[in-house]
Amino acid sequence: MSFFKAYPKLLILCVCTIAAYAVYAMGGLRWLDSIPVSGEYLAVFIGGLLFSFGFTSPFGIGIFLEIGHKVDPVIAGILGGIGALLSDLVIFEVMRFELFHDEMHRIRSSRIVSWMHAKLHHEKFPQKVREYLLWSFAGIIIASPLPDEFGVALVSSLTDIRARSFALLCFTFNTAGIILLLYASHTPA
Repeated sequence: MSFFKAYPKLLILCVCTIAAYAVYAMGGLRWLDSIPVSGEYLAVFIGGLLFSFGFTSPFGIGIFLEIGHKVDPVIAGILGGIGALLSDLVIFEVMRFELFHDEMHRIRSSRIVSWMHAKLHHEKFPQKVREYLLWSFAGIIIASPLPDEFGVALVSSLTDIRARSFALLCFTFNTAGIILLLYASHTPA
């Protein structure tokens, strides 16, 4: 089975990433420099909404990189984090990972993931340590430009997850990731 047949959605994700890079590199987002300050923060919020979904994340990142030098990174990071949180709640409550469900199952069945699962469950790791590792790994995925669907799927595998804990995790890690992106593009005037 070829990679493209086994993981078509991941292939589409790669194509979206390449397309977003091309749009950004060719100046397709430079129009954001001409919007007023209030519009910049609205753009950051919209970038946050886009940041969480795998297929739109590259475009959200492009927005952050294009206007990051014009906004306060902390305020903009919080607004972007709120947008990303709203998207993650949609992923968690409505979509329930159906978009990547089949590919997530294949990834879980892969050798390396099976090996890691066996090590965590057969090496007598206490349940709390396994949960902290899972939360940490999911948080890193959520903070990164990787599709939040993967991190949300990991967290949702915990049967006793509370919506408040989930929301706090997503907001904290998305905001941190967005602030880092904004600081990376922020140049002092």
